[in-house]
Amino acid sequence: MIIISSTIIISAQTIVLKGERNTVLKKTNPELKCTPVKITTTMKITKVDGNCKGFWIQKGSETIHKFNNLIDPIGTVLSAGTYYVYPYFKDDAKKADIKITLKPNNKSG
Repeated sequence: MIIISSTIIISAQTIVLKGERNTVLKKTNPELKCTPVKITTTMKITKVDGNCKGFWIQKGSETIHKFNNLIDPIGTVLSAGTYYVYPYFKDDAKKADIKITLKPNNKSG
């Protein structure tokens, strides 16, 4: 069984999503857990940290982004909506975590 948990930290200017994924023996199907975050304005990914191979982002029940590293997501823009984030395991890992920082998208540069 795989257990995933997430924490959300929200301030006026920054939203941080944290997720963790653990393998639990004796179960083959993953159990995904994430506390969703609702953003009301366009936000941009400004920082990604984690002990994972990459991650995916869902908007509602639809997977909208898949990243195989922690560099490519920087600058990705998310429109208003409710989001979930889940980390990918590194090879042979039994634990993964992800932390994504979002800030308001400043269109003027």
